[in-house]
Amino acid sequence: MPPPMTPLRKLMAEKAFKCVYQPVVDLKTRKIFSYEALVRSLSPDFKSPPELFDAAVAEGCTGELGRMIRQMSIDNCPDHKLFLNVHPAELNEGFLVQPSDPIFQHDLDVYLEITEGVPLSHFRLCQSILSEVRGRGVFLVVDDLGAGYSNLKYIADLQPRVVKIDRELVAGLTVDSRLFKLVQAIVVLCHALDAQVVAEGIETVSELDAVREAGANFGQGYLLARPAFPPPAVTWPEMPAPSERPTTRRERITKRPPLRKRA
Repeated sequence: MPPPMTPLRKLMAEKAFKCVYQPVVDLKTRKIFSYEALVRSLSPDFKSPPELFDAAVAEGCTGELGRMIRQMSIDNCPDHKLFLNVHPAELNEGFLVQPSDPIFQHDLDVYLEITEGVPLSHFRLCQSILSEVRGRGVFLVVDDLGAGYSNLKYIADLQPRVVKIDRELVAGLTVDSRLFKLVQAIVVLCHALDAQVVAEGIETVSELDAVREAGANFGQGYLLARPAFPPPAVTWPEMPAPSERPTTRRERITKRPPLRKRA
């Protein structure tokens, strides 16, 4: 008699999950650069993606689940560049490097999001796998920079195309805060390492104004669009006029009158 089917195996057999999409927005053009695909369980046994993947890790099927999610993500959004999340445990399995993996079937660019903590604990394996998939035209995104301990040397070694600044650094950000100087310095460093920057979790106009001033290339968050299916359009908020908000350092320098020459 076969063992009873676990809730996770039942979910996978029935494909009881869906994918929603959140735009990654170009902060200069205000146009959609890409969509990030996010999984949502339809089973009451798993209330969040972390619960779903915790079960997959426990049952040793993270790679199989990840591939199913990637397939659905690409099938449901064939006409856009995609950011796809990869769980750390998937690096221990061979699904990502198989030529038949969905990431190699998408006609447009694919960006694999690896959480910032992954290179720290799986660096050699991560570097080997990502080197192989990068050679086939897939790009690397280091996710959650700023969420915890950061080893910037590993980020330099992995050569990501994109770095995502975590919501912890964006929440409450204003152009006149000390935190702004940190975010601005991180952006400068990422650009020096040839990586573009996404500011995640933008929820207020002040945060949007600040990450743009800091030099971030892209933005993502509820202020611009919530995750949805079909892939949603962007709602760009009405920004305050310069006279209605504090001037930024860049504006103060620009508007500073020229020095008078001494007689």
